[in-house]
Amino acid sequence: MPDETIVTPDLADLADVLVELARHLDVRAPELRDIVPLTGTEVAVIREVHRTPRPTPSRIALATGLARSNVSAALRTLEARGLVLREHTEGDGRTVRLVATPLADEHLARINAFWARRLGAVPDDVRDAALRALPALGALAEALVEPRAQEA
Repeated sequence: MPDETIVTPDLADLADVLVELARHLDVRAPELRDIVPLTGTEVAVIREVHRTPRPTPSRIALATGLARSNVSAALRTLEARGLVLREHTEGDGRTVRLVATPLADEHLARINAFWARRLGAVPDDVRDAALRALPALGALAEALVEPRAQEA
């Protein structure tokens, strides 16, 4: 059955602004050229490792809406680059928990500082309005993950 979602200019404009904002905050900026380069999938995975204490790969897949196979591939790359460690749960050799390394923590701190500088440079009233919208934008991001997780 074809998707019957009605495209409105407001929704398209919202998406366009979000994409443009992401472009301005892209971590491939010249001042971050010496951090480990990551794909979008790898960024989503490492962000979840930082957000959730010792998550499992399944938890990461659910939280990000990524396919479990994509999470596994990203984890292999992150581990090879020294950004993630796998810990086996005591008494259960099959369960793997993930931990960010000090290198990952250092790079995340540099990325957060870059974002703070970029966002701190905008006029106060614009930044304050964006901060007031943060709960709604967070709920929007969460709502977009849930349907993808159900499709998997």
